Amino acid sequence: MIKAIAIKLIAVLGAVACALLLPWPLGLAGAAIVVLLALGLIAWAVFDINSSFWAPTLWRSPTAVKAVALTFDDGPDPEFTPQVLEVLRAKGVTATFFCVGARVRAHPGLAKAIREQGHALGNHSDSHAMTINFSLHARLRREIRACNDAIETATGVRPTLYRAPHGFKNPALGDVLRAEGMTAIGWQVRGFDAVVNDAAKITQRIVEKAQPGGVILLHDGAGLQGSTDRTATLEALPVVIDGLRAKGLEIVPLEKLLGRSA
Repeated sequence: MIKAIAIKLIAVLGAVACALLLPWPLGLAGAAIVVLLALGLIAWAVFDINSSFWAPTLWRSPTAVKAVALTFDDGPDPEFTPQVLEVLRAKGVTATFFCVGARVRAHPGLAKAIREQGHALGNHSDSHAMTINFSLHARLRREIRACNDAIETATGVRPTLYRAPHGFKNPALGDVLRAEGMTAIGWQVRGFDAVVNDAAKITQRIVEKAQPGGVILLHDGAGLQGSTDRTATLEALPVVIDGLRAKGLEIVPLEKLLGRSA
C-alpha cells in the first residue's frame, strides 16, 4: 500500500508542478501526462499476472531446470475434478490445485481426495468474484482466510500459496499476503481452457509455449467467469503431458519447482 500512496503523491505533486511552472497550455498537457503515466503504472501492476510490484509473485523456477509444474484452478468440481485426478494418476503426475473456498465447503470429499492422492492444494479465494481483485484489506483478508479455513477443515493442511482470480493483484493484496505468510503464484503459460473448448488448441498452445521451469495453468473447475464444460481440458490433458515429456520436460510438483512449500 505504501507504493500506491507514493505513486499517487508523486503524481499529484508532478501534476501541480507542471500546471504551475509551465506556460498554458503546456502546463495542462504536462499535468495530464503525469497523471496518465501514474495510472498506467498502477494498471500494469494490477493486470500483469507475474508482476511482483504489489506482491512477490512466483511463476517459474528460480534455477535452470528441465521441468515444469501443472496447476489447476477453480475446483473442486464434482464432474471434472475426479476425471482430472484419474488422468494424473494414470500418467504418474503430481499437480497443484488452486481451489475456491466455497467449492471446497460444498465438496470437502473432493478436496480430501486431491490431498490423499498426493497433490497439493492452494488458495484461489473464497468466492472467485471478479470484484475482490479491486477490494481493500478487509475483504481480501476474509476471502483468503475463509478459503484457507475450508481447505484446512477438509484436508488438515493450511495452504501457503495463493493465486488471485484471473491473476490480478492490487496494493492491498500484498499487505494481506505478507500478514498471512502466503506467496502469490502466477503462470508462465496457460491453455485458455476456461474459454476455449478446443482440445487441439489447448494442447498446441501449452506444448509450444511451455518453457523449462515454467508454471502451467489449466482448469478443473467450470463456470466461474468462463465456460461450464471442461471436456476439452480432459481431452487435452494426457496429450499435453505426453507433449511436454516429448520436449524433454519433466513434470514435477509445484513446490519442488519453486523451492517453496504449498
